[in-house]
Amino acid sequence: MENTVSKTQRWTSYVMSGLVILFMLMDGIMKFVKPPDVIEGTLALGFAEQHPIAIGLPVIGALGLISTLLYTFPRTSILGAILLTAYFGGAVATHVRLNNP
Repeated sequence: MENTVSKTQRWTSYVMSGLVILFMLMDGIMKFVKPPDVIEGTLALGFAEQHPIAIGLPVIGALGLISTLLYTFPRTSILGAILLTAYFGGAVATHVRLNNP
């Protein structure tokens, strides 16, 4: 049994993966650049900007970037996909906890 994928399916997967990678790279980089909108949005969700004990912007940004980079490289893409799923799950849980649509 041969597993064949059409060109359309392959390019669709590349485009969708590329969009996720670009979005997550921008998200992670903005956590380090810290424009006012990012700081305001993060503080509104209950996270600290920078605190020795609490999870702050740099930790969230590093977790997002590491997961994205692992997803980008084919040898570690499965691990990266699992970590990104966990990252997105945490984001959803945060919004549900705050009754934030």
